[in-house]
Amino acid sequence: MIDSDHKQNQSQNQNKQLFKNTLVQASAFLVVILCAILFFFVIFSYNTWTGKLAYVVSGLKSIIIGVAVAYLLNPIVNGMEKNVHRLLKKRKPKNAAKRQAAVRAFSSITVVFIAVLITGTLIYTILPQVVISISSLIRNSPYYVDEVTNLINSNEQLREFLDNVLTNATEVIADWLKNNVLHNIQSSVALAASGVVSVLALLMDVIVGLIISVYVLCSTDRFVGQGKKIVYAFFNKRHAKIILDTIRKSNEIFGGFISGKILDSLIVGILCFLGMTFLQMPYIALVSVIVGVINVIPFFGPYIGMVPSTILIMLVDLRKGIIALIFIVLLQQLDGNVIGPKILGKSTGLSAFWVVFSVLFFGKLWGAIGMLIGVPVFGVIYYVADTYVSYQLRQRALPVETKEYRKLDYFAEDGTRVTLDGKKTPRELRKEEQKELRRQWMEENQENFERWLQKMKKEETDGTKNTRD
Repeated sequence: MIDSDHKQNQSQNQNKQLFKNTLVQASAFLVVILCAILFFFVIFSYNTWTGKLAYVVSGLKSIIIGVAVAYLLNPIVNGMEKNVHRLLKKRKPKNAAKRQAAVRAFSSITVVFIAVLITGTLIYTILPQVVISISSLIRNSPYYVDEVTNLINSNEQLREFLDNVLTNATEVIADWLKNNVLHNIQSSVALAASGVVSVLALLMDVIVGLIISVYVLCSTDRFVGQGKKIVYAFFNKRHAKIILDTIRKSNEIFGGFISGKILDSLIVGILCFLGMTFLQMPYIALVSVIVGVINVIPFFGPYIGMVPSTILIMLVDLRKGIIALIFIVLLQQLDGNVIGPKILGKSTGLSAFWVVFSVLFFGKLWGAIGMLIGVPVFGVIYYVADTYVSYQLRQRALPVETKEYRKLDYFAEDGTRVTLDGKKTPRELRKEEQKELRRQWMEENQENFERWLQKMKKEETDGTKNTRD
């Protein structure tokens, strides 16, 4: 009777487990379908949702600027806060919470003020030189035109080719001026006026954003605590831990890459300025700004900044242009092999292929901003996918390392790995060798083990008899 009840309970448990597994699989299938539908909706309705997103972003521009500034400056604020607490450690506060808030506010305001001061100093120092370089370029443009004209006249084939190009280009420009510019000259003037207004509005957004960044920095701990509370309110403890670990890793990838890339580009710009000054190159400030700013773009940035910089210098002096090209190439090699790895390390965990892919893909979606943040965004996606795949492999008692699969053909039913040539891998052979050695040792020591076992049984029997007596 008991056995039948046990079998019945076991059968019910199996049915419940089967129903649970079926429900989980059906839910996963439904989620995959919904994600696929959402993905195709996003792709085919790209212009619609990006337009709405741009409208929302324009309304929250000050807040976005403030949060971005606070995010970049938060590590510096944390370091300064620790140092201030270390200085005040000897003095016991009457109210620890108030002192904590006061120190945080002081650190936030000081760091933001220093950041604004440094940025303003750099702009005040570099901007006039950039303006002078651009003015000199415009002033010398007739000379450059004459040089190019002489070069064209000295080559007959090049002259014929450019004559055809210029003839076609002249027709296109004339049609464009006639059909577009003349009809839309009023709107163009309005657009120029709106451009001035946009610059002033952006300046106002930056000022408001800096004020917001101070409030965000002062309330960082509260926002983090509220976020964790919300996660634990909607998810169980295991899933909440996974979510928080993913957020921490995302913060590590984003913070390390963005702040590191900005610092790296600043160092490259300064080194370019010093090198150009030493080599007595023209347009030093303009070239340094171009090289430093465009260096923010991963992988393609150094090459994009190198081309216009070299052309600008070659217009003045061909020999100096070649020297500048060699110098910029060497500088980029120094950055790519020494400076960049020291600052960035392996913050994203992506190979060169995935870096190029993320820059191209997100650059196509979001333009220049996408080229900058595309690498850390894809780094987070790659981390989540890699973590999930590793978890599933561990659940199946399979190796996680990629190198274990490079020459793999299949896994046998007993878990043995078989390579593409039908042979077992060195790791499997070592395991079998160790297993064989253990078996031989057991056979060699089996007689001693049986003798020891008989002795233990005899001692146990004698002890039982003595207890009875």
